[in-house]
Amino acid sequence: MRPTHPERFPATNTRPVLHMPRSSLEWAVEALALLGVVLTVALPAFFWDRLPDRVPTHFGFSGQPDAWGPKAWIWVVPAVSVALYLGLSWLARFPHRLNYPWPITPENAPAQYRCARWLLLSLKAVIGWTFAWIVWGTIQTSLGNVSGLGQAFLPLTVGAIAGILGLYFVKSYRQR
Repeated sequence: MRPTHPERFPATNTRPVLHMPRSSLEWAVEALALLGVVLTVALPAFFWDRLPDRVPTHFGFSGQPDAWGPKAWIWVVPAVSVALYLGLSWLARFPHRLNYPWPITPENAPAQYRCARWLLLSLKAVIGWTFAWIVWGTIQTSLGNVSGLGQAFLPLTVGAIAGILGLYFVKSYRQR
């Protein structure tokens, strides 16, 4: 079905395609994100021999485990973390193909693309470290050292993601 107002839905191929090198700060955030992802893979590998046969597979709102399963399930979180990291990294390469809350013009494209790239970089970092926290909490709970992820896990994670999205919309709005 075609939109009734085609001017409100411009084709993405009319947007400028720009090559914008990353800043030093962007490279630092990328490295931080990658470190979080590497930890999600390295931690289970390091602790594998010490893990019991059953590990937490889900944590409730309180941060306490509410489901347990075979220890092989600990690899689900690193797999999702790697997939999200790679997917967001791929997506960041094509800012002209992303959806934006306002029209992209040749004048505002560089600023809007930088905002979108920062959004994706920031989300990669938060996701990478959130998943590292989950893996660490799963391992430590399995070993009996702690009793879950902690009550701060959910508010901090939701707050970080909401903050990133809020900052993106404010900055992107100002650059329109």
